[in-house]
Amino acid sequence: MTLPRRNDAQRTKQPPFDIVGALLLSSFLTVLLLTLTLGPNEGWLAPITVAGEIASVLLLAGFVMLERRSHAPMLDLNLFRKPDFAFGALGALVVFMGISAIRFLVPFFLQGVRGYPAATVGLLIVPAAIVTATIAPFAGRLADRWGVRLFANIGLAITTVGFAVFIGLHVATPVWLIVAGLMVTSFGMAIFGAANSASIMNAVDDKAHGATAGFVNLCRNSGNVIGVTFATVIVTLTMAAGGYPASLRSIDPSADPGVFTAFAAGFDRATTVLTGVAFLVLTIVVGWSWRAYARGAAVTPP
Repeated sequence: MTLPRRNDAQRTKQPPFDIVGALLLSSFLTVLLLTLTLGPNEGWLAPITVAGEIASVLLLAGFVMLERRSHAPMLDLNLFRKPDFAFGALGALVVFMGISAIRFLVPFFLQGVRGYPAATVGLLIVPAAIVTATIAPFAGRLADRWGVRLFANIGLAITTVGFAVFIGLHVATPVWLIVAGLMVTSFGMAIFGAANSASIMNAVDDKAHGATAGFVNLCRNSGNVIGVTFATVIVTLTMAAGGYPASLRSIDPSADPGVFTAFAAGFDRATTVLTGVAFLVLTIVVGWSWRAYARGAAVTPP
């Protein structure tokens, strides 16, 4: 059996690729990350840093203006009017920011501050990876059965608790607590990841699934990069305020004990801010979910 061939008039015309929008967005992310990286070393009021800050704002404004006027935008900004899409993207950004920041700083703490060899540090991180590999498949199936938004909120809450474990970190913090914190954050991310992605995908039409999937990955990758940069900025600024070199290279077992104290204080401040942001996002998302559930229950006949 052969399928009938469609003529040119019946074929769906593909919209042109938004090259200018892609260039503006990639340029914005590149300039922003470079500015955040140069800020601690060059100074936030240095000419090159100020130029990067201004360029970041202009590039982002240009991208938003272009996408709002384009007939075939790379990212349809109207999607952010849908709460599932907007809150899902925000949650993904915050979760991956926090997880990447903590996973980036923990090896410095274990190897540089506590003096563990690299092989031991790797073994201490393995339990968190095992939690993710074990929980993620079951979490996805249960989310399909009981509701993706519910599991996304639960995962975000558990991840926030994992961030809070690192608040108050100091030089003598037990290693078992560090491992437990990593396992809790991995457990929360395993529950959050698939459910949140499904929630975002369900909020858009079928024809927008390709672009939406790319946007979800963009949120995750941006969160990873921004989280590492944010953690580095906070820690190095704290170390500089204590009179020590504003560089993570100085975290060495043979360094001055004051360096370790300053690093731990910076770690504490970074996780405190990340926990606060995650809790704020969790409060907003749970509040909206509850109102949406209440509205649905009100219009559903008994």
